[in-house]
Amino acid sequence: MTLHKAKKTYHHGDLRAGLLSSARMLLEEQGISALGLRAITRHAGVSSAAATPHFGNLMGLLSALATVGYEELAAALEPVLEEGAHAVGLVYVRFAILNPGLFTLMFRSDVIDRNEPALAAARARTSGMLTRLIDSLGGQQPQRTQAGTRAALWGKVHGLAVLAIDGFLDVLLSSQGEGLSLEDLLEDALR
Repeated sequence: MTLHKAKKTYHHGDLRAGLLSSARMLLEEQGISALGLRAITRHAGVSSAAATPHFGNLMGLLSALATVGYEELAAALEPVLEEGAHAVGLVYVRFAILNPGLFTLMFRSDVIDRNEPALAAARARTSGMLTRLIDSLGGQQPQRTQAGTRAALWGKVHGLAVLAIDGFLDVLLSSQGEGLSLEDLLEDALR
């Protein structure tokens, strides 16, 4: 338990960041089901009422954490946008593998408020990057075809990310015998 560290953060006046950090640690260690307001505030070393002025309720806190996830994903994608869809796809899947709980939370509409302004803006920034990249691949297509292309490409990359964090790609790798790594599999799948 990081009680001392969290209290130190609180005493320096950054309770909001401390609560988000505690929520993220619990999320990655124990999963979404562990994310109750009491558990998060207890982990941060503060009373459960301390989160209310910053987030309102648990959904507000989780929406803020999902916002952080979208901001981090956008920051990871931005440097490789010029390298093309393959590089972007790899970064997207690697982000999911490195942040499985956060990645899962970002797409859980039952526990976050997708209409929360900061979250909506962060999602729009990330999806805007992906949309511009995908559209640049398709050239001049009718709008309906562009939407289908976007859905297909995002579905492929997102599906690989979900399969990776749920361990299903490991099962596939083990059935292939020695010599094929997860990185090799991702490279081949996204080619």
